[in-house]
Amino acid sequence: MLHSVKGWCSLALCLSLALALPVAAATTADVRAAIGPVRDSLMTMLKNPDKRGPDQQTLVKTSADKVSSLLRDVNVAADKKAKLDEMKKIWAEFNRVRETQVVPLILAGNTAEAEKLVTGEQKERLMAVIKLCDELK
Repeated sequence: MLHSVKGWCSLALCLSLALALPVAAATTADVRAAIGPVRDSLMTMLKNPDKRGPDQQTLVKTSADKVSSLLRDVNVAADKKAKLDEMKKIWAEFNRVRETQVVPLILAGNTAEAEKLVTGEQKERLMAVIKLCDELK
């Protein structure tokens, strides 16, 4: 019984130490790396009519959500905060257009209009976010 109590105490100590350790902040390199899957999943949906079901829609959403989550966790020096805020604003607009225009157009079969958005203004937004990631390294 004593061995069991020591075991539980050791486990409790390990868990409390693990929870007390700071979570590593996301970096702009993490954000930049996560952008590729966002574009890839959306292009797959756009170019392949058989890849527009719930699984692909979930992949598109979760890949974008990952970038959003990483952006929330990025910390930069005070003198770079304005660039980070700009990046977050551009990313928010990218997400808004993706959710309210691009994906609905793809699902409605209007791929020409969706492709125009994806290869035009949406690509410009992604490139701006990538550029800011590089500047904030």
